[in-house]
Amino acid sequence: ALKFRFEESSGINAEYGVLERRKFGPLAFNIPYEFADSDRECAIDNFKLFTADGVMPWDALQFITAEITYGGRVTDEWDQRVLKVVLNRFFRPKTLEAGYLYSSSDLYHALESTSLDSYKEYIEQLPIIDPPEIFDMSQNANISYQKEEAMTIITTILEVQPRLMSGGTGKSSNDIVYELADLVLSKLPEKLDIEEALPEMFEPDSKGRINSLSTVLSQEVTRFNKLLEVIQTSLVNIKKAIKGFAVMSEQLEAIFDAIVVNNVPTMWADAAYPSLKPLGSWVKDLELRLQFIQRWMEVGQPKSFWMSGFFFPQGFITGSLQNFARKYDVPIDALKFRFEVLPHYRAQLDVATEEMADKEYDDNAYQTPDDGALVHGLYIDSASWDDDKMVLGDARHGIMNPPMPVMHLLPDPEYEPEEDRYECPLYKTAERAGTLSTTGHSTNFVIKCLIPSDKPQKHWIGKGTALLCQLSQ
Repeated sequence: ALKFRFEESSGINAEYGVLERRKFGPLAFNIPYEFADSDRECAIDNFKLFTADGVMPWDALQFITAEITYGGRVTDEWDQRVLKVVLNRFFRPKTLEAGYLYSSSDLYHALESTSLDSYKEYIEQLPIIDPPEIFDMSQNANISYQKEEAMTIITTILEVQPRLMSGGTGKSSNDIVYELADLVLSKLPEKLDIEEALPEMFEPDSKGRINSLSTVLSQEVTRFNKLLEVIQTSLVNIKKAIKGFAVMSEQLEAIFDAIVVNNVPTMWADAAYPSLKPLGSWVKDLELRLQFIQRWMEVGQPKSFWMSGFFFPQGFITGSLQNFARKYDVPIDALKFRFEVLPHYRAQLDVATEEMADKEYDDNAYQTPDDGALVHGLYIDSASWDDDKMVLGDARHGIMNPPMPVMHLLPDPEYEPEEDRYECPLYKTAERAGTLSTTGHSTNFVIKCLIPSDKPQKHWIGKGTALLCQLSQ
């Protein structure tokens, strides 16, 4: 009976806990792994092998299944963490106890009976669409899945539409693209000039060293100028091609087609930072980023840095650590960040609006810290922030990505993380996946944030809770 009951839980694990979880995309796993029925069969065979002498070696079973049987396909460090938590719901002594439930409701459980009719009756009363609770996820995960499915359909419809309108009074695709090209060119500056930056930001200290964040600023300006050049050159050329003054090359045609369906042209995306935004939102976001950098050059370092506004946020992270290491003469690799959450919110759009009116935004809410840096502009994925308790809270239904309050990133060479902190990954986009870099992390990954929590790690890991630099819309 024990062997049958465990084989049954292994089957549910493979079918629901791992295989079907993939439909939730990045909330489930950063990378859509090709798990198969053969993995479940292998897990059951391992169980029979390890329990042949009548002993249940839980540690060995958990390791073999999470690290080899299923884990052998997993290449992302954060996905390995998720897989272990998911499998632990099925591979532990409690699964053999009477009344053990696989979800928060009483829908999913192992039957005491071994008759085929009992199983048929039980399966028939299960919901046709699996609720997120079986995957230990919130209802928002289902909303995300449905939105993604809808966007896929809409994108497909747009892509098969004819590019030129025939007859009628509507504008042709040529007219639309030409007007949009004019609009984008009018909104973006020709370039950012680092020579306009305050001279004192680049004054060396007593040891001849320039502030590391000023170096980060210079690097950001260089990256944004390269992107601006690509955008401006391509738009000028496509306007000429539409008017017949230049040849509509294959490259220009690809840009034309992308603009028609409100997508960011591949040429621009290759020269830009990671983003999932459609073209309209992407251009507005780029405007805000350029204004953030321009303001930094003109008036000096902001009190709070817009983390999402950096082309390469990892550079800002390193610059903050380097400044602290130089100030206190400690090795930079010995430093860890202490993440202190402030009871304030700061939206960059509001900041930019006030700055454009030559006003200070929220200037007295907090002071510039002596060490480290304040950051804002992050979003919470698959959770929320409890302003009363100042800890992570469960996701509120329908609120997909609430903002994260301002955080103080304080370097500390002696910091030992508290047990009540959730090791929360910060990603550049909701896609989460990227290419594997030389650091061993995905290029989409920024840093591990230690966020206050009153729930255990596995609670948030199972839900796929993370921080994002930007949203997809």
